[in-house]
Amino acid sequence: MKPEQIIEQLIAFAKEREHIRTVVLNGSLVNPNIQPDAYQDVDLAFYVEDVQAVAADSSWMDTFGDILIMQTPETTDPKRHVTFLVQYVDGHRIDLTIRSVDQVEAMLETDSLSQIVFDRDHHPDVTPSDTTYRVTRPSADEYAACWNEFWWVSLYVVKGIKRHRVLYALDHLDIMRNMLRQMMEWNIGYATEFSVNLGKSGDGMRDHLPEELWEMLTATYASAELSAIEDTHDRLQSLFFFCAQRVAEQGDFVFREEEARRVRAACATLRHSND
Repeated sequence: MKPEQIIEQLIAFAKEREHIRTVVLNGSLVNPNIQPDAYQDVDLAFYVEDVQAVAADSSWMDTFGDILIMQTPETTDPKRHVTFLVQYVDGHRIDLTIRSVDQVEAMLETDSLSQIVFDRDHHPDVTPSDTTYRVTRPSADEYAACWNEFWWVSLYVVKGIKRHRVLYALDHLDIMRNMLRQMMEWNIGYATEFSVNLGKSGDGMRDHLPEELWEMLTATYASAELSAIEDTHDRLQSLFFFCAQRVAEQGDFVFREEEARRVRAACATLRHSND
C-alpha cells in the first residue's frame, strides 16, 4: 500500500469520528528536500479531546492492515500523548501519535515538518520545512561538554582493552564516535551557515564532507578484535582533535590542545603498561 493510500484511509477514519479534531502529517513525507522512496513511514498525529479514551483500545489499528508487530513507547504524560508504532504485514508502517487538542499549535511550532491534512477547528495552515531539524550553532558550553565527554570516555576504552572487556570497550567507543559526529556536524554547520538537515543518524554528512574525511569516519566502526579496537581508538582521537580545532576556530571557543595531548599520552601509557 502506498503512503498516499494510507494517509487517505487515516483521514477518512478521522472524519468519521467527531472526537478526532485535527490530523497532522509529519516527517519525511512532508519534507520538500527528501527524495521519496519505498521505505518511508507514515508519521501522523491525531489531536483529540480525551487521549486516554482513544488510546485505551488500540484494536482499531487493525483497520489499516494485518499487524506484524507493534510498539507503544512509554511516555511521561499518557493523558496528553500516546504513540503507536505499527509495522504491517504487507510492508507499510504507521507511526501514529494521539495528542491532546491543546497541543496543536505548540507542536506545529516545535516540529517544522508538519502539515495539517484534516482540521475541524480551523487552525492556521503551515508550510512544512526542515528548519527545526537543521544543525544548530553550538554554544561555548555545548562545545566544552562535547570536548570533555570525548576525552573523558577515551580512558574507559583503554581500560576495557587492558581488561579484555571487548563489549565494554566497544560501548565507550560508540560514545566517542557520537561526540565526533557532533563535532563534525558543527563543522558542516559553519560551512553551510547552519542551513542543512543531516538526518537522524548523520548520513547526510556524506554530501558535505570530503571523501577522505567520510572514509576516515566510517573506518572508526571497529570489529570486536582488541587490535581493531586499539586502531579505532587512535583514529577517533586524531579525527576528533582535527574537527574540534576547526570548530573552536570558527566558533571562537577555547581549544584545550594541551589537555588533549595529555589525555592521549595517558591513554598510550596505560595501554602499554604491564599492570
